[in-house]
Amino acid sequence: MRAFVIAAALTGLLAALPLLGAMPASAQRRAGPPASSGPREHRVRAGQNLGRIARRYQISVDALAAANRLRPDSALQLGQILTVPAQGTIAVRAGDTLEVLARRHGVSVEELSRSNRLRAGGALRAGQSLVVPGTAADRAPPSRWGRVRNPGLVAITRLATHRSMRVRLVDRRGVVRRRALTDLAVLLAPRHGGGRRAPHPRLVRLLARISDHFGGRPVEIVSGVRPAGGYTRRESRHVAGEAIDFRVRGVPNTELRDFCKTFDHVGVGFYPNSLFVHLDVRREDAYWVDLSRPGDAPEYARGGAAGEAEPVEGGAGATAATDDDEAGGEPESADDGAAPLDDSPGQLSDE
Repeated sequence: MRAFVIAAALTGLLAALPLLGAMPASAQRRAGPPASSGPREHRVRAGQNLGRIARRYQISVDALAAANRLRPDSALQLGQILTVPAQGTIAVRAGDTLEVLARRHGVSVEELSRSNRLRAGGALRAGQSLVVPGTAADRAPPSRWGRVRNPGLVAITRLATHRSMRVRLVDRRGVVRRRALTDLAVLLAPRHGGGRRAPHPRLVRLLARISDHFGGRPVEIVSGVRPAGGYTRRESRHVAGEAIDFRVRGVPNTELRDFCKTFDHVGVGFYPNSLFVHLDVRREDAYWVDLSRPGDAPEYARGGAAGEAEPVEGGAGATAATDDDEAGGEPESADDGAAPLDDSPGQLSDE
């Protein structure tokens, strides 16, 4: 009799398993997003505060506030873009020490130092990301691209002019440096004239994050600011200084593309026959694949601006565009033309 009851219970449990996978969408939303292995971005909606957003991503209010250089009780603005740190990571705030952080998170200074490969007595930077000992982030394997030694310091080369510079794009707090905008205005200017224009600050912040993510490897710019004409529409983000076509030395463009697609409120274009990736800042996300070769008219993959059909990167005949005249354009249907969202409007650093 007992064996029969157990068998019946197991049968009922197995029958219920498919139903567990068919959880209604509303219930899935209440469960919150899945754990992330890296930082994400969140756009503030009506009625949200730091506490509500922290609960949604299953992180602490302190961690969310520190990652965005805010106080835990700071008011948020509608549409503001927040960086959501990965679970098990903490952001260093001004004045934090290893002793303070260890006490705050219930670990020893030795454990915190060991998990983050820090020297005893070493100084911390505001905005620096650390992992909490014993969490999933602590057990995660190190990035294949290695640790960046100088976050925010980027080596950039303009392929068309062979001009290179090392420029610190953001300060220790993650705020775009005013001097960086001036330097990039020169580097990204049209090769054949047309005037200089400072790039959009959020584009510069994303470029710093990309360089840091890939271990500080050099960034190579194919095209920055472009005058309207040819395949560049007057409404192109390139004309407004809100777009770049680029690659990261030693990084497959498929991986660069995939990382760029983790950002919100951007346009990402993949050009497998020109060997660069397009990134721009905007309000509505967009992604497209352009199969054209340098200097040819755009040839978007099936599905239009949102096409996902892609050839093998670096296939036979693939060549690298090195000049503004060879760079591709953005599909008109992929852009609403609205001004980009900026999480820190008007905030620049003089450091």
